[in-house]
Amino acid sequence: MMKLFKKKTPRTHERLVFKELKNEIDTTDASLIIKHQKTAQKIAAMNFDELLKNSKISSFLGSMKADYQRLIDKIDQILSGALNILQSAQDISNAKAVIEDYNRKIKETEDKLTLLKGKLNEASDKLVAKVKSWTHQKVWVLYILAGFELVANFGVYQLLGGGAISAIAISLISALVIFWWGHITPKYVVQLGNGKPKRQLLIFIVFAVPIFVIFYLFSSLRIKSLILMNPKMADVFVSSPIVPTLINFFGYLIACYLVFVYRPRKEELNAYKKYKLDTKAISDLTKLRETLIAERNSEVPELQDKLKDHYNFLLLAQQLETDVNTRYQGCFEEFRTELYLRTNSKCDVLFQAEKKPLPVLELKYQNIDKTQFELCDNLI
Repeated sequence: MMKLFKKKTPRTHERLVFKELKNEIDTTDASLIIKHQKTAQKIAAMNFDELLKNSKISSFLGSMKADYQRLIDKIDQILSGALNILQSAQDISNAKAVIEDYNRKIKETEDKLTLLKGKLNEASDKLVAKVKSWTHQKVWVLYILAGFELVANFGVYQLLGGGAISAIAISLISALVIFWWGHITPKYVVQLGNGKPKRQLLIFIVFAVPIFVIFYLFSSLRIKSLILMNPKMADVFVSSPIVPTLINFFGYLIACYLVFVYRPRKEELNAYKKYKLDTKAISDLTKLRETLIAERNSEVPELQDKLKDHYNFLLLAQQLETDVNTRYQGCFEEFRTELYLRTNSKCDVLFQAEKKPLPVLELKYQNIDKTQFELCDNLI
């Protein structure tokens, strides 16, 4: 998602505006002091004995307040302080909307994570250990066993005599029978045995006898074929088929034992596949959650910087406004001094009539609410 706020360069234009306003304040104030000193000179020419008893100096200030108020209004107009306050509120509102959207997505992700993690327990760990023990260890033992049977059979048949091709063929068939039938036998022992040892033993014997017979026939046929091909060598050949038969059958027994004891059931294999999918989903959701949190948290510092810019801008405006108000009061004091000097203090009757003769200017930036430019604690 594109970031809501981009870092801005320093407000060079605004700094120039403040400098120009400062110069204008200096120039305007100097001219207003002269203007209102002339007003004081005109008032000094009056006959104070003829003034009404309740006359007040505020009635003789002329356009002093209006002159400085225009300067205040001009500052506000140029700086658009209200717009900065509004923009700050809009920035916060926009940021809240974006962050709330992030929070919603993070909450949804965390809910999914909680649900998936709730499925993983101690039984899941045992299942994983069992399946991995089978796929990473025991299956390879079966492969090694089949290979050993192939080599052993080949050696025995070579010892008996005959061609290498027939020896290799019988050895391959024996190895495949051991590996394949060694998987089939335990499967049906479990399915048809119904958990009864005697029944399982009987079923195993039913499956094992044909294999023993087949191995015995292979060995017998091999020996008979060799004797027929070389009758004179009958006394030299090893005529007993029991040795290769026992080698093959022993390998078959080992294969059956490994499959029966260690191979996971079909339900366990399906559960393991589901476990792998769940763990992958947990990993993906965890990464997504971290990404969402990082993106959400990146919004706040940038927004805070922007709000800080707004606030500092208004503080500078406040300084200008305070400067104008101070100059306004200074102009009044110049006016008072000029009037007292010109009238030899006869004008004191005008000043005694009211405690605060100077009308108050309508200031815009003296009560800036800093909280408007601060993020709520619960924004994240």
